[in-house]
Amino acid sequence: MTNTVEETTPGLAAAIARFTEALGEEAVLLDSARVDEFRDPFEGPGATEHQPSFVVQPGSVEEIQEVVRIARECGVQLWTSSMGRNFGYGGSAPIVGGSVVVSLRRLNRILEINEEAGYVLLEPGVTFFELYEELQRRDVALAMSVPDLGWGSVVGNALQHGFGYHEHGIHADAVCGMEVVLANGEILRTGQGANSRSTLWQAHKRGFGPSLDSLFMQSNFGIVTKMGLWLTPRPEVIVTGSIVCEGEDDILPLIDLLRPLVRDKTVQGLPLLSATRMVDDSAQGEAADRARKLRSIMRPGRWNARVSMYGRAAVVAAQRAVIEEQVAKVPGARLELRTYAGTASVDDVHPRDRVPAGIPTMVLLDLIKEAFYGDDTGHIDFAPVIPLEGAAAVRHEQMVTSVLEEFGLAGMFAWIVNPRSMVGACMVLFDKTSAEQVARAHAAVRKMCDLAAEWGWTEYRAHISLADEVAQNFDYGDHALSRTYSSIKDALDPDGILSPGSHGIWPATT
Repeated sequence: MTNTVEETTPGLAAAIARFTEALGEEAVLLDSARVDEFRDPFEGPGATEHQPSFVVQPGSVEEIQEVVRIARECGVQLWTSSMGRNFGYGGSAPIVGGSVVVSLRRLNRILEINEEAGYVLLEPGVTFFELYEELQRRDVALAMSVPDLGWGSVVGNALQHGFGYHEHGIHADAVCGMEVVLANGEILRTGQGANSRSTLWQAHKRGFGPSLDSLFMQSNFGIVTKMGLWLTPRPEVIVTGSIVCEGEDDILPLIDLLRPLVRDKTVQGLPLLSATRMVDDSAQGEAADRARKLRSIMRPGRWNARVSMYGRAAVVAAQRAVIEEQVAKVPGARLELRTYAGTASVDDVHPRDRVPAGIPTMVLLDLIKEAFYGDDTGHIDFAPVIPLEGAAAVRHEQMVTSVLEEFGLAGMFAWIVNPRSMVGACMVLFDKTSAEQVARAHAAVRKMCDLAAEWGWTEYRAHISLADEVAQNFDYGDHALSRTYSSIKDALDPDGILSPGSHGIWPATT
């Protein structure tokens, strides 16, 4: 495999001319200043790897087909990006330097909102903010799940196995039906969409034979141009808040408390379990300063489990009573909850409660910037899947804390609680204008990945510079999974033009 290409090949020069003819000059970004937005936003000064040659912005499915055809005929490699807000993992930057970024921002239509069936059909350029605003404008009685930052693509987030915190918080599981442009230019519709007469494309996930939707998530087998997503009925009430524990060992009973409540859906959506180390007021030094800054951002307590309930008032009241009963069994734990109407506006909801209420915000990023390096704040993320066990949480936190201290860095730290596992989300923070700090942060995350791999834990999502390493951890059967991915890649994209190396997937012939 290779992660560089010669950026002055005749193929690229020919491709520029043909892309310009097909899309128009405004849709082909050649000037370095315009291309900058599509690099890794946190790569640091003087970066030379993962640099795009230029950017194309098709405005329709037909133009995407033409881009793919030109790339195949000119022998250039493409890197697909929805909104490019995958910050902490590389943004829009390609794994193979010199690739042409295909930005799908112009495909930004909300094609259908079906209130009765509870779904939407979207293009990749629709952000969480835009979908929320349209639901509000139409007064649609549906609720959506949103991630911590609302500026990204709804489609792109689901394709990357992203998470939110409302019901349907595992966004990939809410997908129902895709339209995909394949490397040969053909258009594929999955599930019921493959039946040209069906009206059930977004209402029923499966068609006849294997389900292919997951094949186009975290992969490079095609370019997704439309996606159906299931939403939930707008609840009568929303109750959200925290279970707060102060004891060092309270993480053990706290996870034992959460596990059955999440599985039986007394607690709904995905709880966020955060860990913030205490710091003495008299403590001095850089480590103490970093700890104080983190405490100013995080929710109260040594351990804090953000929990939520949604639905009819009487049902939610019963759920709340169960949670109160269970929290009372943990010595010293306290429950802090707030109640909102399901129709509450942005201004009605406390800023920290907006994300679990299904309201997109940028609050988290604003808090981080204020506490650390302002607009120069950068981060690289470390997010392994770990067991839903207190002992695993302790082991994970101790490892991350030790590595951060070793490298002199601060990191936001929390677990996204799934019914049977957790995703340990750590944002390693740095000053993106400092090449030395950027290098230190990347080295720290690389070490975390190596240590986690020894325990059989691997990232659910990784920075582009770590994709191959993470993929290699899936080694059962002499890497049978990776070899199967390569076989599929060779079958669907024999020229290897679509996002080569994405998630460690390469043509077998490379």
